[in-house]
Amino acid sequence: MSRSSSEVWGKLGHIFTGKGLDDDTLEEVEELLYGADIGPTIATELIESLENEAKKDGFGQNEFKNFLKGFLHQKMDETQSHVDPDLYEFNEANKGKTKVIMVVGVNGAGKTTTIGKLATKLTNQGAKVVVGACDTFRAAAVDQLAVWCERAGAEMVRAKEGANPSGVGYDALQAAINTKADYCILDTAGRLHTKGNLMDELKKSHDVLKKLDDTAPHQKLLVIDAITGQNAIRQAEEFNNTLGLTGLIFTKCDGSSKAGAAIGIVDKLKVPIAYIGVGEHVEDLNVFKLDEYLDALLDLD
Repeated sequence: MSRSSSEVWGKLGHIFTGKGLDDDTLEEVEELLYGADIGPTIATELIESLENEAKKDGFGQNEFKNFLKGFLHQKMDETQSHVDPDLYEFNEANKGKTKVIMVVGVNGAGKTTTIGKLATKLTNQGAKVVVGACDTFRAAAVDQLAVWCERAGAEMVRAKEGANPSGVGYDALQAAINTKADYCILDTAGRLHTKGNLMDELKKSHDVLKKLDDTAPHQKLLVIDAITGQNAIRQAEEFNNTLGLTGLIFTKCDGSSKAGAAIGIVDKLKVPIAYIGVGEHVEDLNVFKLDEYLDALLDLD
């Protein structure tokens, strides 16, 4: 995310002189914060917290950035502490107890690539992984997933194009249980080529898993393209209302976006960020670290 700092946050240097701020310049700061995709609610709260502090002499750009980091850290830290460690590191003590990870998101967000990277990360730690290709409406996505699974050494369960997605998820979990796999990762459709409602189909795919394991799926991860901006919050709300998300993965964080919307989503939905995607290579799926994210967002060394 370090390449993405020049525009919105760079403009702060033209506002802060170290002589404190008046109401007009505070409004200017508020507009910049809206442009940074952190969302109107947090921008307004921040300005209210900032008003007294920013009018003191000596409050310049660095003071603002450190104030902002502290404010945003406090907004996100509690939620971020709830990420399941099994998403990062395979625990040998749980070997053979299949953990189901359902991965959702709109087409183009990077679900398939993210699943390939996650499967590789887990198999490299010695985990046995089964992947279910439940996006049965896009043959290209299934073929792409097959390549990733072959590289990762993961088993893939697929069906004919246009098959019932919930049936593929069921079959994948059955295969994972039968082979005592450690993880069953399910790729899902980002839209449907039928008149069916995507959220209804995802709910059906979610619920059918409980016939095999009433605790499944154990993780419901939403993949979001970092350049989506404020639309990401609406996306996340819709998926969360349907499935009850447990984690977020932001992709394409190596580009011009700072994924500022991540802050609004974490604050509003209380769903933590598990990973960020920073490139196309298999190793380019990084564990999300709050301090590093905020430092990159604010250009803090």
